Amino acid sequence: SRVAGATPKAMENDDIEQAIAGFEQATINAVAAGYDGIELHSTHGYLLEQFLSPFYNHRSDEYGGSLDNRMRLLLETMRRCRSAAGENVAFGVRLIGDELLPGGLTLDDTLEIAKRLANTGMLDFLDIDVGSHQNYHVTMSPMYGPPGYNLPFAAAIRDAVDPLPVLCAPGRLVDPGEAERVLTEGQADMVGLGRALISDPHWVLKTAEGREDSIRHCVFCNQYTMGNLFKGLPVGCIQNPAVGREADRGTGLLISAAQKKKVVIIGGGPAGMEVARLAAQRGHDVVLHERHNELGGQVLLAAMLPGRDAIGGVVRWQKLQLDKAGIETLTGSELTPDEVIAMGADVVIVATGASYLGTGMSALQPMPMPGWDIKDMVVTPESVLRGECEPGSSVVVLDSDGHITPLAIAELLASRGCQVTIISASPVIGQKLVEEMNLPYVYGRLAEHGVEMLASTWASEIRQGEIEIFNIYAPTKLTILKADTIVMAAARAPHEDLYLQLKGRVSELHRVGDCIAPGDIGTAMLSGDTLGRAL
Repeated sequence: SRVAGATPKAMENDDIEQAIAGFEQATINAVAAGYDGIELHSTHGYLLEQFLSPFYNHRSDEYGGSLDNRMRLLLETMRRCRSAAGENVAFGVRLIGDELLPGGLTLDDTLEIAKRLANTGMLDFLDIDVGSHQNYHVTMSPMYGPPGYNLPFAAAIRDAVDPLPVLCAPGRLVDPGEAERVLTEGQADMVGLGRALISDPHWVLKTAEGREDSIRHCVFCNQYTMGNLFKGLPVGCIQNPAVGREADRGTGLLISAAQKKKVVIIGGGPAGMEVARLAAQRGHDVVLHERHNELGGQVLLAAMLPGRDAIGGVVRWQKLQLDKAGIETLTGSELTPDEVIAMGADVVIVATGASYLGTGMSALQPMPMPGWDIKDMVVTPESVLRGECEPGSSVVVLDSDGHITPLAIAELLASRGCQVTIISASPVIGQKLVEEMNLPYVYGRLAEHGVEMLASTWASEIRQGEIEIFNIYAPTKLTILKADTIVMAAARAPHEDLYLQLKGRVSELHRVGDCIAPGDIGTAMLSGDTLGRAL
């Protein structure tokens, strides 16, 4: 109710009985369906945890007040479900380790609860997790959270209830060696994976076969996992386009090419590398050219943003797979149309990406912003990250992107001593980060660096040393901000010149990724995957 903003009805005894009966019936159904294990969920702010918690539970009857009373619903539910499950099914409780809420359950509290649960003799295991509805970003921590954030709680409870087995998802675990360390050191008896198995469903198989270097590590962006869930879309993965599309792109569905072709790919970002990887797997002769000295494209810049280095794992995995496949990759190779044509390739694929426009054009303003061309004042995120400009002491970031780049650029410059203001026409700055669980972390980091955020605001003109801004709902009311530097994180445009120059001169020509239309890593990877399977 505190999350939804609604006022609930306090459960009456018949409501409580109905809830217990529901858990019991669900157990009966699970046993009939052939499940080998059943777990009662008593964490993440759900009903059983709410009754346990002094933060949520303010009842004055036999279900509230003392710990005995607050545990009553869980214990009654356990008895009914254990009986329904029988002795041939593993039966356990997923228990809160710490609510991380003021006045909520702490580890000291949950240690006592865990001991009492273990002493009932009804459980075959406990499964420990942390966080509740009020801080759900902790329970599904993105790359800003520390790896293994759940382990201290699981390890403490394991010691308290030994020999009852304790399971846990450590939090942001991707490395099999780290999983083995958790078991060896006794922090848990079984290690759980969630998002890591979405990114690479063959994680366990590859580990068992000694192919750990081929595991596609989750980068915990939460974009197509939690982000899609909150938008009512199927779960996906930004770096594994087969996720959610297994019927068409699942294991064993990559078909060898009917005719081997010589394929030249121009651009070594995620889309270009994904085309190269799949085309080579299907039997084509592939050469990849990249004009910069390193493969990775925009992802290399994204990994330079504060707290975002994990995103570089997307292209690190791709580069490793290209190396293992022996695909010829030429860096520092910028080609003219005539040079491409002279190669005599059967197929040419242009994957030259996109970049931010410095003009300030956006959906809100489909024309250049007056003053955008003031020399040394208006810069782009790419020029900041590549060190091609020297921002002044007062910086305004114009954000019509809505995702991480403008906010992380603001943090980066503020950490260097700049006074930074972010301006966005959106009612919520960084609105795309909300469902990804990133916003609480990012806002906290910006607040620590004193970044000012002005939502529902846009700019009408840039002048030397200042910018004229307005509230988009009261556009006649203008305000002047002093600014030495404007970072223009507005529209992006594809680098399509080479593609257009080659069109009509190459027998089979394609473009992929941001070169078609600027998007995120996921759209680039999907584009590359689709073409790589079709060549």
